[in-house]
Amino acid sequence: MKKDWPLHRIAPFVRWTGEVRVPTGYFRKRRYIFDQIFVHVLNGWGEFHIRNKWVRISAGDLLLIPAGTPTMLRTGDREPMWFRFIRFDYDWAGDYQARPMDSLTAAARRYPWRTPAAPRELKLPRKLHVADDPRVPLLFDRVIHEAELKAPGYELMVRAGLMELLAIVHRRSCGWKERSSLPEAHPEPVRRALAFMETNVAKPLTLAEVAREARLSKQHFCRVFHRAVGVSPLRFLVRLRLRVAKGVLWHEGSTVKQAAMAAGFEDPHHFTRVFRRLEGITPTGFRRAVIGMDGASQIRLAQADALQVRGPFFTIAPRAR
Repeated sequence: MKKDWPLHRIAPFVRWTGEVRVPTGYFRKRRYIFDQIFVHVLNGWGEFHIRNKWVRISAGDLLLIPAGTPTMLRTGDREPMWFRFIRFDYDWAGDYQARPMDSLTAAARRYPWRTPAAPRELKLPRKLHVADDPRVPLLFDRVIHEAELKAPGYELMVRAGLMELLAIVHRRSCGWKERSSLPEAHPEPVRRALAFMETNVAKPLTLAEVAREARLSKQHFCRVFHRAVGVSPLRFLVRLRLRVAKGVLWHEGSTVKQAAMAAGFEDPHHFTRVFRRLEGITPTGFRRAVIGMDGASQIRLAQADALQVRGPFFTIAPRAR
């Protein structure tokens, strides 16, 4: 009988997660990354230079960037690339304040990083096309949402989401064929609806328009969507809009009106009411909080190369022994 894996060898620590929109024609110079990174592309395409080779990724691709790897990034000239990311390591190596995120500064380049490699038992390919698996975008959405919300037990939810993602990649790499618990017709309409809402988040969408894109009646679409995602389509859309708005508010000099417009709210006052009801703070208060939070200098440093980054810095520390 094969020996069980020690949990401390396969349970990762999440350091940072969020979303990035990369403008067209963008080129980022070489830098060293101190963590493992999962990159899931939602829209557009780009190329990462990893270990002397350009790896092209487009919508539906999942890319793994190993720790301690010099990387570069470039995008095409037709449309921006939009991706989500999860940065993690397999052993506790310090939080984002004690350890740099990458080699942006001279001090960071001198940092003696020692991020452990992935356990040999895990089969993690460099790139995997996962557009046919609706669980992947939903896992990224859950991890990012939990990290932003910070509800009681969010650390467990974030690590559980990443562990499930690692299991999905490992099983696919081993040739394991999984059976969906939902009818085969369900994932495709849900994926179409999710892509439609994410692409048109700045527009005043209606439930009828989203259901039409999913090619289902409104009633049937709501049942299918709630069964797959766990929330109603309109609740998911509002949550998506607020995430976009918080991404705008993250930048110094932004206004509440700019955040409302970017998130598809025509009335800034209505946007403020919705934001306060769901987030427990006004948009102005949120902007002041994130600009003055600990680690804000690291956030601005990570955004200094003109990438539009949305997502919180956070670290899940190990249990005290």
